[in-house]
Amino acid sequence: MRIKDKVIFLFIGLGLLFVSLNRHSRHPIFNYHSQLFADKAGYHIYFPAWFYYDMDARNLPDSISLKTGQGFWIKDSKILTKYPIGVAICQLPFSLIAALADEIQQIKSPLGFTKAHHLALNWSTAIWGTLGLLLVFLTAIQFWNLSYSQGYLLIFGVLMLSNLLYYTTRDCGMSHAYSFTVFAAIQYLLMQIQTVKKINNSSFSFLLILGSLVIVLRPLNLLFIIIPLLYIFLNKNLWKEISIDVKPKILYVAITLAFVPIVLQMSYNYYAFERLIADGYVNEGFSNIGQVNLLKLWFSPHNGLFIYSPIILIALVGVIKGWVNDNRWGIMYLFYFMIISLTYASWWSPGLGCGFGHRGFTEHLAFFAMPISWVLKTISKSQQRWWGICFTIIGILLFIVQYNFDGCWPESRDWDWGLFLSYFKI
Repeated sequence: MRIKDKVIFLFIGLGLLFVSLNRHSRHPIFNYHSQLFADKAGYHIYFPAWFYYDMDARNLPDSISLKTGQGFWIKDSKILTKYPIGVAICQLPFSLIAALADEIQQIKSPLGFTKAHHLALNWSTAIWGTLGLLLVFLTAIQFWNLSYSQGYLLIFGVLMLSNLLYYTTRDCGMSHAYSFTVFAAIQYLLMQIQTVKKINNSSFSFLLILGSLVIVLRPLNLLFIIIPLLYIFLNKNLWKEISIDVKPKILYVAITLAFVPIVLQMSYNYYAFERLIADGYVNEGFSNIGQVNLLKLWFSPHNGLFIYSPIILIALVGVIKGWVNDNRWGIMYLFYFMIISLTYASWWSPGLGCGFGHRGFTEHLAFFAMPISWVLKTISKSQQRWWGICFTIIGILLFIVQYNFDGCWPESRDWDWGLFLSYFKI
């Protein structure tokens, strides 16, 4: 990276942090707009439960489940959550810093849910999100043959022409920004392995650990990302030329580290549900499988994918361009898109409840960045200027909408365009 690039990404990180802190400075803790509320509290509860309360619900602060939007619940003195442990693992360094800050300030209650722990989520998500954008940028420059200006146009589009900004700033504490970065890291490592034609100690170790994080962040994504990973493996057919140079000692250490998150999740499952492998979503399922409505999933103002993440349209155009240019394996990204769409359209809540746009696609922007790059690298420098202007206008409009959005769309108003247009105000 050039010095200029390092400065730019420093400002990107600071910008994300500023927007995130500004959004949440307007609301007190224990408010439905706060960082630790509903789903976010369900992801976070692992840290205070283990660190402060010995996994015993009787030790929790009074009514803390109710105050945090019932993202977790209590049964027979157990602290129960349906959300996997991956987000808590990603946030761990920041949670520890928050705990230290509370200790220094001698804050005694409500431990694990103090202002410092709320702010820790702002810092954590902004830093993870910036790292993910950096990895996509480096992948584009080093392996997809984009120029620096095209690389910046790519990450600007991925961030601003989607709901990634929302889940990196407004709904920080959800799994999506963390999964986005994990996916970007996996993609970068596989591209690097293809280029150097060697799997060494570090790449092998990181791939194992990142694969483990995929499982404990959002297990369903393990099924989805098989398709872009297959594309990376099959497209250039280089894997038979790749050598493996991993020392046995490193192999054992990497496997042990990769198993730690999975063992932690299984331990919690046994504590909470008396099963090593448990489904926290057992009472939710694919009840819409017989009445799939893709038009609603894609185009409804109620979390419609293309309305809030128009950058995905460019990815689909990239698939077509790839096909025309004899990149026949690129059609796998269309299957990738359709499998995600059909899965969520079959879910009991196709829009996935409260949120800005369809968050089921947010983390997958890391992989959709590749077909987007097929489009961007075909445009000239003069065209890039116009693309940049269009991206900026659309990005500003989406930013205005997400800044005014209250967090939940009324379920009975799926096609209420008047309500959607009402968010365009300054």
